[in-house]
Amino acid sequence: MKLFPDGKSRTLSALALAAAAGTGFMAALAVRDLLTLLNVFGTPAFYLGLARATLPTEMPPLAGLMVRHMRVFFSFSLLFWGSALVLCAGVWARREWARRGATAMLYLLAGAALLLLLFPWLVVPKPLMYRGISLAPDFNASVSAAAYVARLAAFLGGGVCLWWALALDRGALRAEFH
Repeated sequence: MKLFPDGKSRTLSALALAAAAGTGFMAALAVRDLLTLLNVFGTPAFYLGLARATLPTEMPPLAGLMVRHMRVFFSFSLLFWGSALVLCAGVWARREWARRGATAMLYLLAGAALLLLLFPWLVVPKPLMYRGISLAPDFNASVSAAAYVARLAAFLGGGVCLWWALALDRGALRAEFH
């Protein structure tokens, strides 16, 4: 089988192969992280270390959810990257099921980017303020910069995901799949 099949979009083939390489790498990292986490969870010292842990500020909602359900989060990460790898390989092979799955995943990622664009405080802590007075100016400046970067990344990444989802769902690329 050729890397770039004749009569098919070379750009789509190249991007599918590049995305497969990236998602394969991330899936391998997710396996390593999950195994490390399961090893750490097996020791009582881990729970003793967390028993008296305090945070200087209120944790963002998604970070709190991740901390409360750590095993589920790491398992979801492995499932996400593994399924993205399979979908990338399927798109490269021009399979209809992969096109539908990739389109759905890209729409979901674009929706998640829109949520992050509108509500960056879901992943970035809020500034520490008391009656309009900044309690930690350096921390507040970093949090504001992090919120800006998160919004910028969500705008750019969400736009790219939406563009590719529309190209696979309604564009000329759809005719390449059987």
